[in-house]
Amino acid sequence: MPDERERLLKRIEQLEKRNRDLELLLESASELNRGGAEPDHPFSMNLIHSLVLALDSRDPYTAGHSSRVALYSLWIARKLGISEEECKHFHRAALMHDIGKIGVPDRILLKAESLNDEEFQEMIAHTTIGARILSKMEPEERMFQATQVAKYHHEKMNGSGYPDGLRGDQIPFFARIVAVADAFDAMTTDRPYARGRSYEEGMSEIIRCKGTHFDPEIVDAFEAVMREKLRTGTVLRSSSSLEER
Repeated sequence: MPDERERLLKRIEQLEKRNRDLELLLESASELNRGGAEPDHPFSMNLIHSLVLALDSRDPYTAGHSSRVALYSLWIARKLGISEEECKHFHRAALMHDIGKIGVPDRILLKAESLNDEEFQEMIAHTTIGARILSKMEPEERMFQATQVAKYHHEKMNGSGYPDGLRGDQIPFFARIVAVADAFDAMTTDRPYARGRSYEEGMSEIIRCKGTHFDPEIVDAFEAVMREKLRTGTVLRSSSSLEER
């Protein structure tokens, strides 16, 4: 009976996580559709959906990553007081942050083990590939923001990131927001080789890296908005371990 109970609790936990993921996807889709079609926007909603679907279909274990990162980024931007009009455009740019992974071979993108140096160089090229893809979009001012987000969301405040080893304010502001959202989602997502951390554990790691990897102002906004979401139970719910049930 204990084994059966543990299996049941694990299944319940999996269903709860799936429900949280679906809630996040629905909210992200709702935000994307709020503004309606705009003739001066570089990304039509159909194009965004098509590209993100193509990316998500490559790796079923990270499906939904782009939408969650875009939503977390939007929450942070609003907490920072960025105008709603700018937030709307930023949300769409953030949704495309990993589009360059379309150009990464499956043998690397889907590899469960650690990448060797050569494979890692091919993986990090997704930043420049994404920037190159998005640089073809118009109008220029919106293309420029999306290109910066795609290229620089893996840069770190201490200069240890990639592709250019930028430091501090050298890193474009909106890329710094996506860096926090992207790292948080990566840490809290289950992979074939590792179980994702709880939301609380993911938050603690982001806070621990404040100032070294992540912009302190953005981390503070991230912490504030995520604690609000956890406290109110709006979309996010605090993860419970099997032992606490």
